Amino acid sequence: MMFKFFRELLNTAREGVSEAKEELTLQAEQKKKEAEGSLVTDGNILRDIPYEEQFGNALGAAFRVIVFGDWFTVFGSAGDDGNYPIHLYQFGNYPKIDQYRSDFIKLLKRDFAITDKESCLEVLTIYFTLLGIDRTGTALEGKSGHTDTARWDISKPGVNAFAVAVTSHIVTSATDVGYLSKPMALTILKNLSLYAKKHFSDWFLFSDHFLEGENQVGLNSKIGKSYLKRYIGYLKEKKGSPWNNVEWRLGNQSGILLHVAWRFQRKRYRSIEEFKNEVHLYQKDTLENRNRWSPNQIVVEQSEIEVCYLVWIRSMEDLKENEYLLDDEADAFCEDNADNGYYQVELCARLTSPNGRHFTALDLLYQLEKQVSEKELGDHIYFEGLDAIEKDEEGIPMFYLSCGKV
Repeated sequence: MMFKFFRELLNTAREGVSEAKEELTLQAEQKKKEAEGSLVTDGNILRDIPYEEQFGNALGAAFRVIVFGDWFTVFGSAGDDGNYPIHLYQFGNYPKIDQYRSDFIKLLKRDFAITDKESCLEVLTIYFTLLGIDRTGTALEGKSGHTDTARWDISKPGVNAFAVAVTSHIVTSATDVGYLSKPMALTILKNLSLYAKKHFSDWFLFSDHFLEGENQVGLNSKIGKSYLKRYIGYLKEKKGSPWNNVEWRLGNQSGILLHVAWRFQRKRYRSIEEFKNEVHLYQKDTLENRNRWSPNQIVVEQSEIEVCYLVWIRSMEDLKENEYLLDDEADAFCEDNADNGYYQVELCARLTSPNGRHFTALDLLYQLEKQVSEKELGDHIYFEGLDAIEKDEEGIPMFYLSCGKV
């Protein structure tokens, strides 16, 4: 599925501004918006809106601000007016929602072929599948959909951020027009937000990836890209922007090394220094100026942790001394779980810090490399961090090793 999304959306915004300018001066238009209640000057009013709603809505702010035309004119910005656009913090219930409902109906149909609840869920499933986001417990569970993976190549830099923003935009817009209920939308946004927080650390990093992803997907003209960058600049700089007011919290999901790039290669390293040098080069080549690798940073203030992961093994003899099966041995090695002599199992390994006090980023990544170097990971070889899950019976912190697909 290919969308003409955004190019025409920008054209719509520009046409709207041009029409408005014929009727009103920019100052008069601003006063009109304030009088209608779509903009507020007191940020405390936004505290009544749940954090989950604000964050999920803000993920798609780059698109939402275009529809509403906040801070935008083809003639430039008049400066920071100090206003907080409520519709960038809230969806499904805000001033002037009736005025914009018809616009969203038109845009959803034109850009995504969404005309009702079912078509909306189908399109959202496409993006969740593309990003590999868990749909369990959401309205997307059991749904199916496919997209143009050549255009939406998730392995290219920033495409995941761009897809996250598009997904947020669809969810909030569909709720505004009544295709989705608010509880249904918030459940979907919860999983989307967890994905965003796992892959990005703040709004600035997210926005940089977003722009890079838009360029990779290639949905916009040069003129459109210039307007898009201006909008992103407003969201980064203006006082009333949700990107300056909605915290990028981890929430209940926490993890470590979430922004470190690495590829498990089943390679033997002669020393930790050799490994350190290769990781450094990999960060530089993969992330360039977004490189946040800090090998000496303390990432776990414990002397022992347990890490669980999914691998393919041939028998119990493939387990190392510090590993154990999570499943029952009979279940793990049953015929239904076999594939060409290998069995897919979940293992846990007890890791001990070299200094007996804590783990640095280098210590931990090096141990993980050695732990899985003789295991078969299939096509899931890209390191995506460790998610905190629980503590074992002895109170030792446990993490789950996430690996991305080739």
